[in-house]
Amino acid sequence: MKKGIVQYMHFFFILLLITLQPCCIHRKHIAKDTLIIQQQPQEKSFSKDISCEKDFSINAPPITIWVHGTILFRKAFYQKDFFNQSGLFRVYDLPHTNIYFHIASTIAESDLLHFPLEEFYIFAWSGKLSTKERKIATKKLHKDLTDLIKDYEKKYNCYPIIRIIAHSHGGNVVLHMAKKDSLTPISIKSLVLLACPVQQKTMYLVNMPMFEHIYSLYSSIDMIQVIAPQLKNHLYRGRRNYKIPGFSSRLFPPFPHLIQAKIKLNGYPILHTHFSKKKFVSLLPTILEKLDSWDLELQKNALMHKHKLLCVFNKN
Repeated sequence: MKKGIVQYMHFFFILLLITLQPCCIHRKHIAKDTLIIQQQPQEKSFSKDISCEKDFSINAPPITIWVHGTILFRKAFYQKDFFNQSGLFRVYDLPHTNIYFHIASTIAESDLLHFPLEEFYIFAWSGKLSTKERKIATKKLHKDLTDLIKDYEKKYNCYPIIRIIAHSHGGNVVLHMAKKDSLTPISIKSLVLLACPVQQKTMYLVNMPMFEHIYSLYSSIDMIQVIAPQLKNHLYRGRRNYKIPGFSSRLFPPFPHLIQAKIKLNGYPILHTHFSKKKFVSLLPTILEKLDSWDLELQKNALMHKHKLLCVFNKN
């Protein structure tokens, strides 16, 4: 009994240290900036291209894909609206009561130019807390996206600009896609990771050529992000062992095309689920625009900060 209590306390202590780790970084190593949002403009400037590069006379809307994270309980929306199947679903084909229809509509209303609903898709997968399930989802996403690109090229006669927004383990589903071999490689203009658990098997995939630009947003009080389990490989006397538990991290290794930022909203850190709530996603296009301009300013001044804190204030 006492041994069990000691083990539990030891586990809780380690978890507490992991959770508080980002808060213990000395302030001089953190770049901090503030973003005050009074209203939501309809057009942003963070994207470089809207029309296809091959033919600017064609008004070719960019593709946006939202990838959800782990679903601990199989909710009715997944069984009903997605027919209990994995795959890409066009937002226009979803019921207006669907939670992801509201997420897509909110993002589009905030920035219709870069996230138009006509080419907005939801990637649905089982949402099970399993590496195997995420890899199965990755295979399906890669296939569906390849087919979507072919249809898009037939329709608009050019390659699409693709933006993917992934919440939680949905980010690891997307990152695994970089391992897929293809005769026609997929190019992702920007990947937005919201509270993605950083794990050993996917953390370096952010540097794969598939991803042109990556944003990774996280919160210091998001315990779900860091307690996400993972198997860590260890070699012992020539034999491979799997050591459990292995916690996840908040930060990816630094790369030039990767922007990582801790987010506070109205002075407070946000919870894991808040990254996929209407209040936050309505601010997301403006946040991305701010991160781009901020990162460019830091680069001009030869300042490289691994840790960034963006304090967002929204009065609406």
